[in-house]
Amino acid sequence: MSTASELALRDVGILTRAVENVFRKLIRMLIGKMSLKKLQEMIQIIFVEEAEAKLKQEAPGKNVALGDIALQTGVDTRTIKKIRTYIAVSNPIHQDDVFLDGFMPLFKVFDIWMNDPNYFNVDTGKPRKLKIDGPGATFSELVKMAIQSRGLTAQAVLKRLKEIDVVEENSVEGTVVLKQEDNVFISRDDLDLLEVGFTAIGNLAATINHNIQNHLDEDAKYFQRGSWDYKFDPGKMDEIRKAIHRYLRNEDKKSRDLIVSLADTKTRSGQLTAGISMFYFEEEPAV
Repeated sequence: MSTASELALRDVGILTRAVENVFRKLIRMLIGKMSLKKLQEMIQIIFVEEAEAKLKQEAPGKNVALGDIALQTGVDTRTIKKIRTYIAVSNPIHQDDVFLDGFMPLFKVFDIWMNDPNYFNVDTGKPRKLKIDGPGATFSELVKMAIQSRGLTAQAVLKRLKEIDVVEENSVEGTVVLKQEDNVFISRDDLDLLEVGFTAIGNLAATINHNIQNHLDEDAKYFQRGSWDYKFDPGKMDEIRKAIHRYLRNEDKKSRDLIVSLADTKTRSGQLTAGISMFYFEEEPAV
């Protein structure tokens, strides 16, 4: 018979596996677009914000003690105090220039190359051709200025920029030039898909949280269902996808018509956002 301690560890293991599964899929989309350091900073700020909001909800009108937040987050009180101060004096994370600076190491290289007069020719409106090494404003100095990470060399950065076809190196001259002058690390299409996708993920997470809070009240819970099977033939997936997509497109039109028929015809303050999300998914077989 399992002990209470063993049962508790099993439950924690189940939760850990579920969180790891979600995080892995989110992080796959963020690699190359957001640094681990910035993700850690963001999670720390949000975790403290949400823990404090939860405690305030549990005891309305009362001040939330640092020790109570520490108990909820596992973060020491000095760090919590620092985070609370940051929250109090800063803009929201997505509008905070200090937070956004250095969001991704390659972003910073690109930003300096396109804005610093040592690396950008204001007369021509073009980024300068840079010597890779040597004295003065070289590519190596640019990387050193942009990235303070130990072990990340100018050659490693140059190799990556060449792989994604952002720069052109002249090995005879020992120079490098920036070929693309737009934001080259997240395309507009990718950014739109990420924004829509993460909004949908956020909506699903909000529904799950609402249903957890209201698990004893069936009438208060939001509709949350999924249909799947584990026995699909990989050789038939094209026709299976087409059949499911046809079905979903038909249901999507019905859903949109329903939402429009139920919503107010005029915009006014205090209105809520509500809707229906549908998506198709596949999972690779477990190894």
